Amino acid sequence: MSAGELAGLFKLGVGHDGAVPFTGSHAFRIEEEGHGPARIVAEPDRDQIGLLIDLSRTLPAPFHLIYVALATRGLRPTGRYQSVQPLEREELEGFLSRFRAFLEQDGRHHLWVGSAAEPSTLVYDQHQLLLLYGRLDAYAPLLRAAGMGEGPVLQPEPHRHLVHESFDAAENELFGSRSWTWNPLEPEDEEVE
Repeated sequence: MSAGELAGLFKLGVGHDGAVPFTGSHAFRIEEEGHGPARIVAEPDRDQIGLLIDLSRTLPAPFHLIYVALATRGLRPTGRYQSVQPLEREELEGFLSRFRAFLEQDGRHHLWVGSAAEPSTLVYDQHQLLLLYGRLDAYAPLLRAAGMGEGPVLQPEPHRHLVHESFDAAENELFGSRSWTWNPLEPEDEEVE
């Protein structure tokens, strides 16, 4: 797929039929332990995968990788796919770089990156949010360095998650890039129609 073809694709749309791309607030908020562990919710307005790579560098390797398929356009069922083997840092960064456009511009998935050495997890969800657990003190300076400040993180209503046929090959490549174990979606996972 050419760069020109990719330029018009986005994962979260607003307006009539979700035809207008949603741009996040480029802010973050810290949520204290209320309904679970403390976390940072960040809404970068660009380069979400680049920021995810930077955040992962604060964590010790190896990494668990979970791809949550909320919709699929191939033969695989929706579900939570966990990489059978943990990834070393170079493998993780290579995976994220290889599938950057697909992850940033298609709304059929969430991606979880967790350190195998400690309970720190980075989630990039279908709403273009980064949900950051674990080393909050290390994450906040990176978010600020990316031009983000503490502020409102608001999701538009109504909104639509867009699944693009042009990314079907990337989905197949992602599934073929490693061995995965499958588990069904959890009740809180929002399937894409």
